[in-house]
Amino acid sequence: MGMKITFYESTDLEASVNSIDEFVSSISSNSVSIHVVNGEVVRFVKDLLKMKPIIQLKNCRFSFNNGTSFVEVDGKGNVKDYESGEIPEWYESPIEIVRAQWIMNNGFSNLTISEYLSAFIKRFPDLNSRREYADMLFDLQLNKIGILTKFSLRKIRGNTARKTTKSKVTELHSFEIFCQFYERLKTAVYEDKFPTMKILLGHDNLNEVPSPMKGAVRTWFKGITGQLPPNAKRVDAGNVVLFCAPIREKLFYIEEIGLETYYGNLSKAISETGKDTRISDFNFSSTKK
Repeated sequence: MGMKITFYESTDLEASVNSIDEFVSSISSNSVSIHVVNGEVVRFVKDLLKMKPIIQLKNCRFSFNNGTSFVEVDGKGNVKDYESGEIPEWYESPIEIVRAQWIMNNGFSNLTISEYLSAFIKRFPDLNSRREYADMLFDLQLNKIGILTKFSLRKIRGNTARKTTKSKVTELHSFEIFCQFYERLKTAVYEDKFPTMKILLGHDNLNEVPSPMKGAVRTWFKGITGQLPPNAKRVDAGNVVLFCAPIREKLFYIEEIGLETYYGNLSKAISETGKDTRISDFNFSSTKK
């Protein structure tokens, strides 16, 4: 029985298969089991699926339209269409795919459980950082856990600990995730749209996005533009063309030196600045090599 290969149509993930030729090659791949496809490939697949059975797509699974429609082809080319609202057990959400990608990028994928736990603790000796990344990886939803118990007589309000609530610099150490952020930023500014956090993260509900993801996006945006992502007040003020023009100049420069080179320099600067540095205080400039 061949390896099952899953293809995702998702606006939250950067497409890794962008042509029919790449799609055909990916079907015979024995190393990668998950691919994200673009619109051209989706149209091609849907045309093929009209012919049943379809031996060319045997052992392939498809998630269309951001996980709202699913199709599975068995080893004999027989097609199974899932009913509306039915979610197959093999489906992974975009954040689950990002987690898996992060684990592989950081060299954790081949470790035993005990080795993974040991390596994870060593990687994040700071307790707050460890909590944030654990929240992203295991969906602990720590930000939703309240401290109010049945023995509490009143709610505690305000910043009683007198600690800063301003965001600290964050780095995910993932070039793939950075590329997804960069493409959303580039698309927004070239279309003269304010690159808000919702646009940069590709998610309408920011409460559902893990804190490290939001922190990294704010940090990357500050490193590139020298300012924080526009909030509602800045958007309401208007003048989007004036806001986007200087960012486009930054993107020209980034692509001139190479996106991967730029990210390597930016990531190094973030790591060296210290985890207690506020994003508002972080500044970065990259030079050509």
